[in-house]
Amino acid sequence: MPTLQSILIAIVIIAVAFSIAVLVFNYLSLRSKNKTEPKIFRNTSPNYSGLKQIKEINGNLLEFEANLYKKDSSVGLILGARGSGKSALGIRIAENFHSKTNKYIYAIGFSQKDLPPWIKVEEDPEKIRNNSFVLIDEGGVFLSSRDSMKDINKIVSKIILLARHKDLSILFITQNSSNIDINTIRQADYLMLKPSSLLQLDFERKKIKEIYTEVQKDFEKLKSEKGLFYLYSDEFKGFAGNELPSFWSKKVSKTLKNKEISKNY
Repeated sequence: MPTLQSILIAIVIIAVAFSIAVLVFNYLSLRSKNKTEPKIFRNTSPNYSGLKQIKEINGNLLEFEANLYKKDSSVGLILGARGSGKSALGIRIAENFHSKTNKYIYAIGFSQKDLPPWIKVEEDPEKIRNNSFVLIDEGGVFLSSRDSMKDINKIVSKIILLARHKDLSILFITQNSSNIDINTIRQADYLMLKPSSLLQLDFERKKIKEIYTEVQKDFEKLKSEKGLFYLYSDEFKGFAGNELPSFWSKKVSKTLKNKEISKNY
C-alpha cells in the first residue's frame, strides 16, 4: 500500500510534468503565431523615406518636403484612379510625418488591424489631439453612395475648421475631386495626383482637370517610374515617386484595394 509520502511525490511529479507541458505548448503556439503573423504586426517602427524627384517643372522638391514637416498646419489632397497607389502614398507620408515630427498620427476610414500601432484609427474628429497628422481615406468612410459624400464632407469640413486652431496637418485621399466640397479644394496647400482614367477625368472639377490635361503626356512617358505622382504646390511642381510604407504587405494592399472596390459597387 502506497505511503502518504509516495503519494505526495507522485502528485508533485505530475504537477511539474503538467506545468512543463503547458509551457512547451505556449511556446510552440507563440512561435507558430509569429511565423504566420502579417508583417504589419512585426515591423512597427516607422522609417523615413523621402520623395524621389523624377521630373522638375518648377521649384524644389526638397524645399517642399522641408516646409511640409515644418509647418504647424497644412491641407493636402491625393487624387487618382482606383488601384493607382493613393493609399500607399498617403500612408508613406504619414510614416514620414511620424519619423520627422512630434505629431500624433491618426487615420479616418481605415481599419486598425491593417495599420501599425503608431497610427491610431479615429472616426470622431473631436477626439483628435492637438498637433496631429490626419490621413482621411474617402473609400473607407461610407454608408451608401449618396450618404457617403455627406459624411465625408462633414468630417473633412469639421477637421479643416479645427486644423489651424489645433495644429493639424491633413491629407485627404479620394478618387475624384468632384466628390469633395469645393471649399476643401480651395484650402489645399498641395495636390498629389496619381494617374487617372480618361472617364474619371471627365468628371473632375475644372482646375483639377486642367492640371491633369497639362501633364497627361508626361504621365504616359514616365509611367514605368516607381510610385509615380504629380505634385502641385507653391514650392514644387513636377513628378516624384514614393517608396511603399515600411510595413506594407500584399495582405494590406489587397485589403485596401478591396475596400476601394466595395465603395464603388
